Amino acid sequence: MIRINNIKAQSHWKSPIYGYQIEVPNGFKRTEAIGINVDFKAVKGSNSIVVVIKTIPDEYAPYNIWELMGDLETFGSDWENGAREYMNSPKFLKYGKTKIDNYDAFWYDYTTENPKLYSKTYQTQKGNKIYTITLSSGFDDYNFYSSIWYRFKEQIKL
Repeated sequence: MIRINNIKAQSHWKSPIYGYQIEVPNGFKRTEAIGINVDFKAVKGSNSIVVVIKTIPDEYAPYNIWELMGDLETFGSDWENGAREYMNSPKFLKYGKTKIDNYDAFWYDYTTENPKLYSKTYQTQKGNKIYTITLSSGFDDYNFYSSIWYRFKEQIKL
């Protein structure tokens, strides 16, 4: 960790398997990544960063993220229906398009109950890898963490 004028700077982490690099916000501690596709997880209280990497079959690699995502008009309701199996009262809020390290990316926001969280998920593709990055904070803390999540997204290097 670098100190500048006695202030902690963000730390960087590079995936030993996939080679992407992220900037870990101050106070977040890396924890054991549980799940077959989870490559990185860090937490700070009820706030978390989770990076999931899925390898898609080579025949799908030429398609762009929009073709792989399917119908964006029904994505929210389809997502909510599937998420109910794993989350308490998931509510899909909004979605849009952005870039991550100059790659097209899809983002969406959602909330859950018990625990009451606000989450932002980004999905992007590089070659035959789909990167899903989920940033979660306590519902009442989202306004504070939204700028941290924006900086996190802007610092990702695929």
